[in-house]
Amino acid sequence: MGAEFGITPEQIAKAFSYDEKVFGRQEQIKIGTKNVTLILVKNPVGLNEVLSMIQRQKQPFAFAMLLNANYADGTDTSWIWDGNLEQLVQSGLATSYMVGGERYKDIAFRMQVAGVPQSDLATKPNLDDVIPYLKGVQEDQIYLLATYTAVLQMRQKFSQAGFIKAGF
Repeated sequence: MGAEFGITPEQIAKAFSYDEKVFGRQEQIKIGTKNVTLILVKNPVGLNEVLSMIQRQKQPFAFAMLLNANYADGTDTSWIWDGNLEQLVQSGLATSYMVGGERYKDIAFRMQVAGVPQSDLATKPNLDDVIPYLKGVQEDQIYLLATYTAVLQMRQKFSQAGFIKAGF
């Protein structure tokens, strides 16, 4: 089919080999030996797809979620109840949990209902506390899910700490 449009097999292979992660879309951030994957989530369908993806990992990982409810995020956070967080907890792959953001109480309660004991759930309402927490987790892989404005805020924190360049 590509030949009809003058596209060579080499061009197709090159296009499929390009895998640059962009702003909040499985963006990889190195913090020492830790690999933080920053993923934008904004609705239950996207959340469930991300949860399904990260549960394909063979190694244990740390799980973190930042929830804001500003205009750009959508002010209704009830969508978190449609995310299959129970399956994540039951998989046993996530060996530590952290929640934060402006609506950290909402996501903390949701995680507890999903089966994370309150004693095992770190809460970081102040995003200044997130990077030090991430540095201290046992796991080398960390999945950090965040709503739109929380992604913006965390990227600013990562930039200020010298882990990424400023901008998008």
